[in-house]
Amino acid sequence: MKWILPSWCLNRWLHTALLFLSPLLIAALVHSWLTAVVMERRVIRDLDEIHHTFAKGLQAFERINIKSPFATLSFTCSEDDVSQLNSHLLSPVTVRFIQLELDNGVKCSNIGPALNYQIDQRRTLQVAEQSIMIATIIAADDRARSLIFIFPLGPHQLVVLTNGSVTNNLLSTLCHDCYQLQINYRGLKSLERGVDVLSQRRILIEKSYYDEVLDANFILRAGDKQYQKIGLTIAMFLLIMALLLSSIAVIFYWNWFSARVSTDTLIQNGLKRKEFVPYYQVVIDCRTGQVVGQEMLVRWRRLDGVLVHPNQFIPYAEDSGLILPITEHLLEQVYLDLPQLKGWVSVNIIAQHLEAGLLSKWLLSHQDVRVKRISFELTERKPITEFELALAEISAASPLCHGFKLDDFGTGFGGFSYLHQLGINSIKIDKMFIDTIGTEDLKGAVLDAIIAFGHESNMDMVAEGVETQVQVDYLAAKGVYLHQGYFYAEPLPLDKLIHFYNNSPH
Repeated sequence: MKWILPSWCLNRWLHTALLFLSPLLIAALVHSWLTAVVMERRVIRDLDEIHHTFAKGLQAFERINIKSPFATLSFTCSEDDVSQLNSHLLSPVTVRFIQLELDNGVKCSNIGPALNYQIDQRRTLQVAEQSIMIATIIAADDRARSLIFIFPLGPHQLVVLTNGSVTNNLLSTLCHDCYQLQINYRGLKSLERGVDVLSQRRILIEKSYYDEVLDANFILRAGDKQYQKIGLTIAMFLLIMALLLSSIAVIFYWNWFSARVSTDTLIQNGLKRKEFVPYYQVVIDCRTGQVVGQEMLVRWRRLDGVLVHPNQFIPYAEDSGLILPITEHLLEQVYLDLPQLKGWVSVNIIAQHLEAGLLSKWLLSHQDVRVKRISFELTERKPITEFELALAEISAASPLCHGFKLDDFGTGFGGFSYLHQLGINSIKIDKMFIDTIGTEDLKGAVLDAIIAFGHESNMDMVAEGVETQVQVDYLAAKGVYLHQGYFYAEPLPLDKLIHFYNNSPH
């Protein structure tokens, strides 16, 4: 025996797979873009930190009143002078070497022996009202070149050599072997730090920052290696988030599907047990007080005695298509109740009833004078998509029944277009508009417009949701005489409806 999974089960697993894989697919699609965005922001952030670290010490050093820390210098390069050269005020981390050069040619430094250096290019930098000489030393290439600051101290001068390894260490700390930094002081040769060769076959991001005080431009470049490192981090993050979203989506879907299947099963079991029963709400001619008809309203009375409110199952039944067998079941009950009912009976239908051609088939299978008292109220909760099929069904069913009404007129999808295209000549004025009677609600003008349209178009009009004498009088004055609502009676099961008939004064 060949075992085949039912279609709903296959669909369930297909939907589950799609829900699970969709976040993963989206994560894969956005990975490259998100990695590039994060990388660009990281480069901007790291450039700011690099500049801050590089420039902070030099700016602080340059802004010192250079004469103050050396007010007690003997300018003899004695031990006391060397000790002051080691002062923390004059030796920040960015300074590698500081040397005092006397006018007599004697030199001493913070590390003892004097440093011999050769200046490549130089220019004057004006900082805090001080003229400072800034220069680069002669080196084999831009990577080995260092920066020197020369501060005048009367006839003497103080020489400060920057520490290039600080910048290299910082670049390595931010991202090992990822960055290439170029520092350009105007009028001087460039200084380069970081990796010698930057791999950039896949991506290159370059950001610059200009320091007005130092009159220098910092250019930071990042390439493939940082992209790979950030990409790996982003991939792990996206994978975790995608798996989390996938799991949540699948859990919600299975819970929803289980509830749907449960509701589906309950409705189907309710149909088998004939738990769906008709209640009837009378339509009264306010001029005579007589019952001219009634609307059949479905109620779900479960075997355990629980009465399920229509709003709890009708929307689902319409969405799932179960409203069709429910309607067929109720039509059979209405057909049996008709001998005890007065006037016509309206049964609610949706677009699907018309498009599927179910009404004419049922009417043809019950060719009895009784079915001529059944009318159908087309609700507008769902739009008609197949107008030709709907029109054909109305044309086929109309001669066999009491006709069609447009329910909840003015609140749904079709309204006037349905009346024109489908040839319906009876409308029910929705309770939403009836409630405006006696109030200052702006929808009251809409009610008057609907009534005027109904008269001009020779429409049969039924006002539903009538609850007060004020509403009764207003509608009667406007020429709307057929009323339905709690002012007259609530929806009643057949036995109570018959009791209402018997106790009605007319």
